[in-house]
Amino acid sequence: MSPLTPLHYLLVGSLALLLIIGVLISFRTKTPYSILMTIIGVLALIGIFSWDEINKMAYKVDISNISQERYYQSEQILIRGTVRNIGDYPVENVIAVIKMSNIGGGTSEKAKQFSQPSVFAELFEGDDPKFKRQNIVEQHVVAESLQPGKSKTFRIMMDYPPYFNKASFNVTGQVD
Repeated sequence: MSPLTPLHYLLVGSLALLLIIGVLISFRTKTPYSILMTIIGVLALIGIFSWDEINKMAYKVDISNISQERYYQSEQILIRGTVRNIGDYPVENVIAVIKMSNIGGGTSEKAKQFSQPSVFAELFEGDDPKFKRQNIVEQHVVAESLQPGKSKTFRIMMDYPPYFNKASFNVTGQVD
């Protein structure tokens, strides 16, 4: 978990203050426990969504200089790149999410349209050993303890399915 920012402490303090005010108000009514549970539920939802938004705003990373190299003998692909902390606060773990898709299934456009299974089909055919996934998503930790303004190079080796004709991939960075 990345270190907390002043915005995190401000959120916790304001939610605690609202909870104290809610407790005092709820015990002055005829049904204190139902009002107290409602206040706690609303504050919990506000806290969860606000915490996530603060994390998105405070911890920012950028992945650039992406290159790929395919090894045909071992059916693997090497993805190299650079991750940079562009936020104002240190980041503990940076996770690269690689989404690889098979583009090109047949010889004509109609053949491509009907030969590639959709994402909906992948939900139900995942246990079939003959089924060939057309979309692969993997997550890898590429940097730890990245200070603001600093960058780090990374290498990710992942399996390249032999039935892929040509792969397109997208690499995005997430902060853990």
